[in-house]
Amino acid sequence: MCTAVAREPSLPVWIRACDVVTVILTVIVLHVSVFGPLRVGPLSIGEPWRALIALLAVAGLRHYRVRTPALHRRLWSGVRTGWRGDAFQAVWPIVVVTRLSVLLVGYLAVVSVGFPEGAPPIRVSDNEAVNLPLRWDTGWYLNIAMEGYRWNPDHQGQQNIAFFPGYPLVTEGVATLLGAQGVFRPPLDRPQRVAMRHLQQLFLGSALLVSILSFAWGLLWLYRLAREHLDEAATRATLLLLAAYPFAVFFSAAYTESLMLLAVVASFYQYRHEKWIPAAAWGLLAGLCRPNGFLLAGPLAVVGLKQLLARRASGQSTDSLRRHTLVAIGVASMPVIGTLLYSGFIYTLTGDPIAWREAHTAWGRSYTGFPTLLVPLESIAERGVVEYTSAQPVESLNAMGAILACALIWPITRRLGPEYGLFMVLNVGPPLLFGGLLSMGRVTSLLFPMFMYLALVLADRQRQTLVCGFAVVQGLAAVLFFTWHRFL
Repeated sequence: MCTAVAREPSLPVWIRACDVVTVILTVIVLHVSVFGPLRVGPLSIGEPWRALIALLAVAGLRHYRVRTPALHRRLWSGVRTGWRGDAFQAVWPIVVVTRLSVLLVGYLAVVSVGFPEGAPPIRVSDNEAVNLPLRWDTGWYLNIAMEGYRWNPDHQGQQNIAFFPGYPLVTEGVATLLGAQGVFRPPLDRPQRVAMRHLQQLFLGSALLVSILSFAWGLLWLYRLAREHLDEAATRATLLLLAAYPFAVFFSAAYTESLMLLAVVASFYQYRHEKWIPAAAWGLLAGLCRPNGFLLAGPLAVVGLKQLLARRASGQSTDSLRRHTLVAIGVASMPVIGTLLYSGFIYTLTGDPIAWREAHTAWGRSYTGFPTLLVPLESIAERGVVEYTSAQPVESLNAMGAILACALIWPITRRLGPEYGLFMVLNVGPPLLFGGLLSMGRVTSLLFPMFMYLALVLADRQRQTLVCGFAVVQGLAAVLFFTWHRFL
């Protein structure tokens, strides 16, 4: 097991804050210069010169007080170090090959197999390659990113408040940086319908870009986290197993899985290293990404308790232990804060802070209890495995993922630690209770401790064999998903 690397000396907080502000202002100046006025909530920047003056003032003060290292040298050093680092060298081939392969298989399936009813239900282009990321729930995310939340108390069907705002907000931010606000800026040089299609395509491309980059960034954090428990070969196998997993197809889609993976793994890593501010930020994002994001608070609290016991054993003072406890609890609660923030917004919209939970019933997620899980077993006992899988092929795949996850909870707890075991329990139990096997494949794709454990206990040849098996089934998943066949 690897030990944590000692922290390197860092610049004062105010210097690092100035550098961050300098980078942000630089992006704003370039954006306004190229795409025109920028509006973010109540903030509006119509001319680049104001942001440029602020940029020169902040950068000038920073480099007047601390000239070395200069910001551009810090950035270049960070890029060069990151590029040459083991984590990046391990991650980038996996991301490029697996994500592009899934998209390629999906596109070939569309043009060769086609759609079940002759045409997809929604599209933003006549080009099927452009339409490719627009599948199933993607339309809901784009709707939120482009138009915001809508609530109709008289409508009993599906409504977009069921989807948390993290992914749509990031997508909207990326689309804004890519010029979305200028599409309808007068004078309009194209028909309204053409401009709307261009805007939709811009948001769709931004959503896919967020997914791919978030997946890559998430794997970088997973490499660092796994390396503290596993050797180099097993760490790389962890990444391969996760990327090849049959339900990892959602990491190549405009879905929230990639961003959630990034938020959860980054929060885990930063919390373990007691980097409280980034850990809190990633935890908050997790709470804003998915309905189960707040459950991350439990595993983080376990990590905090282990840290507290270690500090106590080392003889630290009572005041030090108290400060650590307060900070650790505050940071661990950030996923809950994220969910509460969204619930507060939903209250202003609907008058019910948990209306988002009730909205999930339109997708078949309501409390069913464990007896629902016995239905597939009873069906197999009555009709046999072949007949059951023939009648319910997608449910069979979901069941395999759920069974694997449940079977590994205790071994993961013993070998990797209680925080990872609790993470498994909290992310497997509630979905099974509220929906049975529905979408359990998607749920298990985010269970990174499962892939760490498999990489730990399997021999190299066994890992390779499992990766190949996973990848073959993910190819089938890509065909089903991108041709609008049910795969949930």
